[in-house]
Amino acid sequence: MKADLRLVSADHSSSAPIDSRLARLLRALSSLASVTEVPDRLGQKSASSPSPPSSPGLVVEFDEAYTVFVDGLEELPSESQMIALQAVDTKLSAMVRAEDAALWTVQARIEDPCWIEVRVLVVDAMNAFSLRVDMADAPRANDVP
Repeated sequence: MKADLRLVSADHSSSAPIDSRLARLLRALSSLASVTEVPDRLGQKSASSPSPPSSPGLVVEFDEAYTVFVDGLEELPSESQMIALQAVDTKLSAMVRAEDAALWTVQARIEDPCWIEVRVLVVDAMNAFSLRVDMADAPRANDVP
């Protein structure tokens, strides 16, 4: 799933292109939020379909993008943006520290409560950046068991 990443004003009346560091971060967030990029449950995909990143790959992609984004800033984003990004980072870090191999399967990415929570936190982070989230499968806070 490709996203046209643009910051959108609160009233949706205007949008602006975004900085490359922020674009990379938002692409990583978008990948974390999407369940549609997970291979189907039978592990089948068409020959022309690119392989989606693995779950650990998504975490590494987010971590690198988050680090580059924060390190390259001349001015910090808003407090709500930083809190939202830190919430995603904290959740992913806790999942890594748990050393639970079951969390890193395709099936877990689809339905495990930890991954559902990650998607909710990611949508919150994207909303904090006023990024329009146009994903049919974007979770809502009440989706977390």
